[in-house]
Amino acid sequence: MEDELSEPTKPESLKGRFLISEANMADPNFRQTVVLMIEHNEEGAFGLVVNRRSSLTLADILPDFQTDLGRRTPIYVGGPVQQEFLFAMHSTPHDAAPSQTALSVVDDVFFEPGFRNIDRYFKEDYVSGLAPDDMPRLHLFLGYSGWGPGQLEREMKDGSWIIHPASSQIVFHPDPEDGWYAALREKGGIYRVFANTNPDPSLN
Repeated sequence: MEDELSEPTKPESLKGRFLISEANMADPNFRQTVVLMIEHNEEGAFGLVVNRRSSLTLADILPDFQTDLGRRTPIYVGGPVQQEFLFAMHSTPHDAAPSQTALSVVDDVFFEPGFRNIDRYFKEDYVSGLAPDDMPRLHLFLGYSGWGPGQLEREMKDGSWIIHPASSQIVFHPDPEDGWYAALREKGGIYRVFANTNPDPSLN
């Protein structure tokens, strides 16, 4: 009889899925995290942690954005790899088409590897001319989460991650500290029970 907590099947590629860390995740880089998978193939996997906000703002890391808007823009920690690189996730822009480098990950979520392609949304003069509905939801990330060939598959086999279809509601969750619990509640079933009753459940 199959364990009710196990995933009966795994997709060949986890692109467009969430990896929700098990509560007993040993790696502090991924404890209570939700990772949006942007790419996953035989060469490895690439994703961004979407629910870990750092103490930095855009003004702290880019001298051209020493403005009120820059100081109000939080920076998220996308993962432990190459934290000198700045990435973005944004919803569908209404004022222009996504850039040629933007990658549609799931509905209403685009990965943008080039910050300069969306930096207008952090310039006071441009944003002040936008209607509220034209401003996309947009999060900035330092670093990313990466796995070599077969590494993520081994972690999956060890029960380190829970798979769940990705959604823009979790990617752009207004309260990052609640993102892990929100993803478990969205997963439903017994995961919802754990998220609502125990801050440190063992989901294995």
